[in-house]
Order: sequence, then C-alpha cells, then structure tokens
Amino acid sequence: MKNKLKSLICGSLAVITLSQSIMAVSAEPNKHKRDDGRWMTGEYHVHTVQSNDASESFMNLENVLNAAFRENLDQLPPGSVASLTYGDPFDFLVLTDHLRNSPRDPDGNDKSTARWEAIQDQQAKIDELKASGKYAGKLIYPGFEWDMMGLDHASVAIMDSKSDSVPIDAIHEFEWKYSYDTSADRFHANETELWGARPTKDELKPNKEKTFEAIQWLKDNYPDSFALPNHPSRHNGGDGEVTIEDLRKMNDIAPNIAFGMEGMPGNQMAASHNRAEMSDIYGGVDAMVAQVGGVWDALLGEGRHFWNFSNSDFHFKVSSNRQYSSGYWPSEYSRNYTWVEGDDFKDVVEGMRSGKSFSVYGDLINALDFTVKSKNKKAEMGEHLQADDGKKTTISIRFKSPEYNNYVPISDHETSVTNKVKVDHIDLISGEVTGKIDESQYASNKTNDTTKVVKRFTKDDWGKPDKNGYYTITYKVKADKDRYYRLRGTNLGTDVEGYTSNGEPLKDQSFDYEGTQTPEQHEERFNNINDRNYTSMWFYSNPIFVDVVEKKNAH
Repeated sequence: MKNKLKSLICGSLAVITLSQSIMAVSAEPNKHKRDDGRWMTGEYHVHTVQSNDASESFMNLENVLNAAFRENLDQLPPGSVASLTYGDPFDFLVLTDHLRNSPRDPDGNDKSTARWEAIQDQQAKIDELKASGKYAGKLIYPGFEWDMMGLDHASVAIMDSKSDSVPIDAIHEFEWKYSYDTSADRFHANETELWGARPTKDELKPNKEKTFEAIQWLKDNYPDSFALPNHPSRHNGGDGEVTIEDLRKMNDIAPNIAFGMEGMPGNQMAASHNRAEMSDIYGGVDAMVAQVGGVWDALLGEGRHFWNFSNSDFHFKVSSNRQYSSGYWPSEYSRNYTWVEGDDFKDVVEGMRSGKSFSVYGDLINALDFTVKSKNKKAEMGEHLQADDGKKTTISIRFKSPEYNNYVPISDHETSVTNKVKVDHIDLISGEVTGKIDESQYASNKTNDTTKVVKRFTKDDWGKPDKNGYYTITYKVKADKDRYYRLRGTNLGTDVEGYTSNGEPLKDQSFDYEGTQTPEQHEERFNNINDRNYTSMWFYSNPIFVDVVEKKNAH
C-alpha cells in the first residue's frame, strides 16, 4: 500500500508518539474515478470481539471479515451458526465496536484500552491480513458505535479530508470529549492540557446538547465523516429516545454528516422485545420507515436528503452456551446496495451520501434500477427531476431476485420456510414535498399525511424476466405537485395472518420469554425467530424527488 502514514500535529509529545502508529485505511488506493460507477454491497454497523458485549471467541476480527467477504469460511467454528452459502461477498465494511472501554485485542486476548487505541490495534491487524493476501480489493474502515448523549446510538466514521489514513488523533479527541462510557483510567496522555477538562459521566450522559455539539465538531474539523443514528425507535417512551426533532436538528447542523439512519436495523435474531431489541418494528423495519406517512416521510416531505440504510449489528448469532441469540453475520441476511464512483472508501461514503442506494433483507432482490423520466431528463435515487406542470413522467423499475437465500434452520425442526426467493409485490409510495418547516414545529410535526401507496405492482405488471434476468415495470403519472417517490417490496402477500394487513406490515411477533428455559425451549425460540425473519423479508429504496416547474404566462 502506498498511502502515506500521517500524524496530526499536536502540542503534546505523548500524543505525537501515539500518532506515529496511525495506519492507512485498508483499501487498495486508486484515485482513478470510474465514469460509469458500479453497485457495491456492504454495511456500516458490525461488532467484533473488541466490543464488550461481543465476547464469543468466534467473534475475532478475522472471522468477522471472513464472513463479510466470504473467505476461509471453513475457519468459522460450527458453534458460530453461520449460513453463508448464497449471496455475494460484501465489497465494503465499516467496523463499529462500541466507543467505550475496550476489553480485548482483535484476536480476543485480554487487553484493556480506550477505543482509540483499540482501533490502532484493529487497523494493524487488518493491514497484516491484507498483506498476507486476504480481502484483495475490499474496503475496510474502522469506525465506532457511539453512545450519543441523551440519545441512543449512532455509527460514526471519522475521516480526514486531506488523507486516506485513519485519523487516530481525531478519534482520541472525540472519545475524550464525547464518550461517557470510556473511563478516565484509559487515558494516559496530557488530554486535559490539549482539549480541556472532561465532564463527568453524570454531566455528559443525559446532555443532548453535547450530542449536537459533537456533530458540529465533526462538521468543523472532519466534514467528510458520517454519524448515522442506529435503531432510532429502540427506546421509544424511555431514556435515550430518538425523536424526529433530534433527527431534524442533527441534519440541520451537518446535512453531509447526519444524512440518514439505520431504518432497517440489525440484531434481527434478538429475543428481547423483538427484532433489533425493539417494540416499534414492522416487518423487521423501524416504525420511522415502515409506517407510510410516518417520520421518514415527514422528513422527506421537507425535501431533506435523509436516507434509509440496513446493517447486521452483529454481536453473535447464537451464543456458544445455546441460551441467547442476537443477529446474523455480515452478508448473511441484510445488506445495502450503494452506487459507487471510484475505488476508495471515501467514494463509498460519497455513494451513501448521494442516496443512490437500497437496502434488503434475506436477499429478496439483488439488483434495482429505479428512475423517473420527463422528456429527455432522468433522475435516480437521491436525485431531483424537474418536470413541467401537468406533463407525464415515466417511472421505471427494473429488478432481479436470486433463486435462493441463506435460510437454514438453526436446528432440526419441522418448518414450511424454504430458502427459495420470490417477490410478491412492490409498492410505489409517494408524498408531497412542501418545504422545510419552522423549528417551532420540529417536535410536533411527525407525519406526512399526503403520503400513500399510489400503485401496487405484482407479477401481472412485471411479467417474465428479460435475457439478463431483470423484471421491468413502467408506470406513467402526471407531474402535479412537488413530491418524492420511493419503493418497498416484500415476499409476503397483502393479507398474511400475523404479518401483513391490506399490504401494510404488522408489528412483528415477539418470542421474548420469562423465567428459566430448557435447552429444548431455547432451540425452539431460536428457530421461531429465524423462521419469522425469513418468512417476512422486505426491501426499501431511497427516494427520487420530482420538482414541478410551473409554466410562465405568455404576454
């Protein structure tokens, strides 16, 4: 690798010394931009054994990367319960161990450090693995999952605008200032002299304003970074709740940093509450995204470029003692498809930021072209199309599905679920764009009542696939008002008991439990959760905006 190692200039020799170990991001550098770009798949929220709550021995860094990129899968122990036969390897992965005390090194050996030092170890291990010939062409970046103050979590990748190196000093400073769960004894340089006194945990943890300050700090110092809230509805009604007001404020402060959320959360094998340890979840999708006319539609109705993503949030699938379950391995169940123009990790982030992406559970689809055309102009996901008032626009949807996904039972049991993949219907959803609201309405304006399913497409609409395996739908609609269009699709029919009603996803059935369970009951629960997830699979696209141009009166 030819990326130069770089350390940021600091006023402390101790910090400069620590900075010497900054490693270059694990991506094969190639500054040549691809004119046409390509679809890449990956995710930005996955844990390794360096997270305190991912203590299974099979969670070492190499195993997680092997799963994501489908290399040396025979190294995964049988107890890891990975099913990675179908679907493509990921192209990119952002590692997001908790921004807290780190208990272990990348191989799982005891090593107590702060996160910023753990990331140095993580990067060194990635470089070692890549130097041995592994993960060629794959883009791997060490970020972290941040406990936001007064709110739930966010995935963060701090990126240096002037370098491809991971800015360890920046992570160090961010952790000092904005991590209430990293204890004081994990810091050993002159941080107070460099960055000021550190608030106590009791001062920091409930202070939502410090979260907004941190977003501003990223914007001022590392504007190429991202901070994307995870499982935003997880704490609804309790401490740490993320509201639409919070999302609006973060997006206002730094629209190029807080440009989306994990609306299709990971941790889909969780038994506590429901998928992703959430109650407000429908078809495995956060209520903010799943409910037509809800929070996401309210944000889009303001014209905000605020996108939806999916991740595994992987900690382990089934614990080695066969008592707990959490989530699927990276590339096993959920993935994002992102259009990327270039070969570096920053290009991936630009692709995410552009909105030209869609997210999928269970490999329901593996390709999607979604466009809106008017005359000789065309817009794709994340873009705006200007259309004359009253003129017809043509919406085109082309998609492919694989024949199989990665479903296998967790253990032997009778089931009607199979790994065959078939889309039942696709919904075209649209809402009006009326402009940004006044800040006085940020908390109260939670819906977009103009949003509805304008058309439901089935196999009668898309017919047989073409020679490349694509199904095609064309739909014409008059440009009447400023609006957006987005897609969702599922393998389920419109009225499936326990899963859908009139085409809308129902709240997921929970398999939470109380009291002591027998080994047989644990296995039954694991299988019920897994079967439910593969019974109810969905994809969601990001939106296309149509801006109506009114005709000028002729005089």
